[in-house]
Amino acid sequence: MRFTIAQSDGNMMQRLLQLIAVGMHTFFSNCIQAQQSDSTIAQPLAWGIRAHYGVILPHSEEIRSISFSRPRGVEMEVSRQLLRRQYWQYCSCYPRIGISAGYFSFDNPSILGSAWSATAFVEPFMAAPARLSVSYRLGAGFSYLNRVFHPVHNPLNLFYSTPISFNLLMNLSINYRLTSHITLRAHGNFNHISNGGLKQPNKGINFPTLGLAVDYVPQKFTFPVFQKSDWREEYPIRWQYRAAFYTTAKTAERNDAERYWILGATTDLSRRVGRISALGLGMEVTVDYSLREWLRRYEPERSHEFTRAGILLGHELLVGRFGFAQQLGIYIYAPYKAMHPVYQRYELTYKAPNGIFGGLNLKAHTRTADFMDIRVGYLFPPKLYKR
Repeated sequence: MRFTIAQSDGNMMQRLLQLIAVGMHTFFSNCIQAQQSDSTIAQPLAWGIRAHYGVILPHSEEIRSISFSRPRGVEMEVSRQLLRRQYWQYCSCYPRIGISAGYFSFDNPSILGSAWSATAFVEPFMAAPARLSVSYRLGAGFSYLNRVFHPVHNPLNLFYSTPISFNLLMNLSINYRLTSHITLRAHGNFNHISNGGLKQPNKGINFPTLGLAVDYVPQKFTFPVFQKSDWREEYPIRWQYRAAFYTTAKTAERNDAERYWILGATTDLSRRVGRISALGLGMEVTVDYSLREWLRRYEPERSHEFTRAGILLGHELLVGRFGFAQQLGIYIYAPYKAMHPVYQRYELTYKAPNGIFGGLNLKAHTRTADFMDIRVGYLFPPKLYKR
């Protein structure tokens, strides 16, 4: 059995991993060559409070009866305005990174309860020097949910089944700088919470919201002006090879207590085609013991058909030592057919200076999450850029 999630999960997970790559790179910005000329530019802090009011989207008939409520919430946040050249180069804009803590009530305490969330985000600002500007936010983090699915005590909540789940958000804001310290904001958000397919049921809850916000920046600052450099001079080596092993565990079907190992290996070759972009081709082999257990229960004569192999074609977003890959896979060996002949993978990796890398990867079949794994591997050559 596979875990059905919202149709938007693929795109949301793509934005999730992209967000983490950019945000973590900023916190560990010494991983790439810094521009000495702007090393003294201030990176001011901004404090904010945000209010939310929205609806729940009934993306499945099974959860339609519990979707007629009005979520509301409040968030407190702190962020840093990034004004140095290496950050401006990524998007020709002035991004912020930050963290927020929030509380959301789903307006149905007996079934859906409420959520406490902690979220990391990146938020590029367009036309930032002007009094009126537009920004968009991509965020990800964790939520604590106090009323999850239970087969006896709460059988109607098919949205989420684990108290700790992932949360994802996309946001568009219109910002008006009232004074040099205070900015008023109107925002629209798309919020999603699910456990990434680790346990069933996991329909995932999608709740768009509208709201107002106020930001306060204690420090005065100005936006510097930059010109882009030629990325080909910074990255003279274009080709890179990598190999990795991965593992995770999941249940065979709903209400199972035991989890079963999933093991795999992958390899690929990629070529950098831009400052932050690379294209790659690879293959993988997966041994899924949760599938073997499911086959033992329902098709025991085929219980040996739990190994699959596929080829992968994709793109990688490169942000310093962090990378986010989006890949399309096609099965070339699947004796027990998967629900679809093609699948997607979304991967976040951190690459150490010695060539070893580690990361997280989500595998999905269109709207259905299969599993999320952890992986470790080796890159050759270990670095592509000049010191």
